[in-house]
Formats: sequence, structure tokens, C-alpha cells
Amino acid sequence: YPDYKIAKKGPNDNQVGSTNGAKNDNQLWKLVPRFAADVYTDEIFHYDNRQGSNPIPRSVSVTTGVVKSTESSVSNTMSYSMAMESSLHGVTASAEFSQEISNSFTSSKEESWAKTETISFTIPPKKNFKVMQHKVKFKGVIP
Repeated sequence: YPDYKIAKKGPNDNQVGSTNGAKNDNQLWKLVPRFAADVYTDEIFHYDNRQGSNPIPRSVSVTTGVVKSTESSVSNTMSYSMAMESSLHGVTASAEFSQEISNSFTSSKEESWAKTETISFTIPPKKNFKVMQHKVKFKGVIP
């Protein structure tokens, strides 16, 4: 079926099928990014042994995996107001009362699919030794 393409045939998410009709702009898919990603290199360990004449043993802890952090907050404000007026024999009295109550709740959650391991190195003499790690930080809301 070389002339067929996937098509969204209506406004609902389940109205998807295939068609061999004309290619119209209202049939094209729009890809929307779900998050932004920052990619960077982090220096885990650095030891300069260029002036040394002996090897130096070192151990480094490295964490790999994914950590997901979510935070949500809800706030509510309620206002109460009451007024009363009374009159007796030409004398008038009135009273008014108002109050405002505000509540807020914040919840945060962190899930981890990460592991930490220790790696041992022997830094040779006359060497400048670095251990680097690529990291990615995702920013955005994923339901």
C-alpha cells in the first residue's frame, strides 16, 4: 500500500486510521515536545599526578540511572461575611463581621531508578587523570 498514510479522521484521539486520499494540511501530524533536555558533562574526579613518580590508588562513587521529582500544590481561600441591622424606637444598631481563611498544601515526591557503585583507579605517574560523566536533566511535565 505505497499510497496509504496514517490519518487522524476526527477530533477525538481514537479517530485514527489510514487513507489513500489527497495530502491535506489538516491531516498532518504535529509533534509537540514533552520536555526540554539539558545535556552536560560533569567532572566526577580529577587528580594531577604529572609531578609524581609513584602510582596512586583512588576510589570513586558513581551514580547512574534516573531520578524523577514531582511537586504539586493546591491553595484555597474562603471568605465569610455577615451583616446585621436592628431598629427599636428610632434607635438603629448594626454590626458587621467578615473573615477570610486561606489554606495551602504542597506535596513533593521523588522516585529513583538509580544505582551507585564504587570504581577503583590506579593513577599512573606522570599523568593528569580525570573521570567524566555525561548527564541529562529533563525539564517538563509528563503525566
